[in-house]
Amino acid sequence: MINYNNGGNLRLPSPSTSRLEWLMNEKNWSTRAAELGQAAGAALAHPLARWAAGGVVVGLIMGIMILVYWRAPASLEEESSRITFFQIGTGPSDGSYFSWGGKLSAIISRPPGTGRCEPGGPCGVSGVLAVVKSSSGSVANVRSVATHHIQSALVQSVVLEQAATAKGAFRGEKPFKGLRAIANVQRETVYLVAGRTSGINSPADLVGKRLALGIKGSGTEYVALTLLQAYGIARGQVDVSYVEPDRAAEMLLRNQLDAFVYVANDPSAFIANLANRGTINIVPISGEKADALLAAHHDLTRVFIADEAYRFVPGFETLAVSVVWVCDVSESAFLVYDLTQALFYSGNRDLLPMRPVEIYGPRRNDKKTDADDRRRLMHGAAINTVVPLHPGAEQFYRQENALGVPTLP
Repeated sequence: MINYNNGGNLRLPSPSTSRLEWLMNEKNWSTRAAELGQAAGAALAHPLARWAAGGVVVGLIMGIMILVYWRAPASLEEESSRITFFQIGTGPSDGSYFSWGGKLSAIISRPPGTGRCEPGGPCGVSGVLAVVKSSSGSVANVRSVATHHIQSALVQSVVLEQAATAKGAFRGEKPFKGLRAIANVQRETVYLVAGRTSGINSPADLVGKRLALGIKGSGTEYVALTLLQAYGIARGQVDVSYVEPDRAAEMLLRNQLDAFVYVANDPSAFIANLANRGTINIVPISGEKADALLAAHHDLTRVFIADEAYRFVPGFETLAVSVVWVCDVSESAFLVYDLTQALFYSGNRDLLPMRPVEIYGPRRNDKKTDADDRRRLMHGAAINTVVPLHPGAEQFYRQENALGVPTLP
């Protein structure tokens, strides 16, 4: 049984080292096998011993066949009699972060007494019981992880950037240097929603307009202000208000607002409901200024929304932020390695909150497509995490060649 609470005295394997060699403390098993062979040869001189040894060999072969049949991630094979609680901070219980945290919890949990994993089915980390914790959002999650009130949390990448640099909601505080990423688990699209008659066709047209930035101190406000800065628009050149998305949509429909910024996963039911009315435009965020913005902010990525995504809205290019699963650097490297491994175990695929970064061509149901999807998932999980990867997670991605640019045939 791996002790997940043994502090920092951990040694991670090299990329060429198997999980079994790691767990067995890197003994020279070839030398040991030779010694055992010599001893066995002497013992087999007796006929009765040869007969007994034959039964042992058959038993060993059957045991190996069973292990191959039940193949799951090596770290998940043995059922633990000890329990390790692992909390995941999310967001309000009726929100998407809470839902995504529930999926992660289902993936990594395998408490004592649940039995072995079924072939091809989901399989968590032996002995781990994940607990989803609701919260007020990313800012609270950062502080909870940093103060060890919870073991991990989901944090929007823009908030993570603020925490790491002591800006925005964390202005005046010391930078949070101990946060480490396990994986990007979702992508959220930045929607610049404008009234159909507002005359706003580009972020540059926001000068002199009435713009809602979300809640003060939120990740949405950070994205909106970053966008204005990239287009050379001073805050005083825009009539700013801070309201919830529902209120912003209501004001837009009543012509009390020209535009608002909204950050959510796509497709968004909220945006779809507005688009169905035929009274809004989604303003593209593209071109040279958007390129410069992406180059300066690694917490932002580019995304294209297709024509058919929202009614009466043509396809558009915009920005996206990531939702990062983070923990503290002090978490056990062995445990984080196992959590990351479970995240990408084939039997857990249907539970994943994330999806491949990009799908090329029609989706086929075959082993090659599944393998390519898994590689894209791992690559997307490991890039642009804003804060460094946790050593345990980094070791997994490195062994899977998921760091850097993916190479697919």
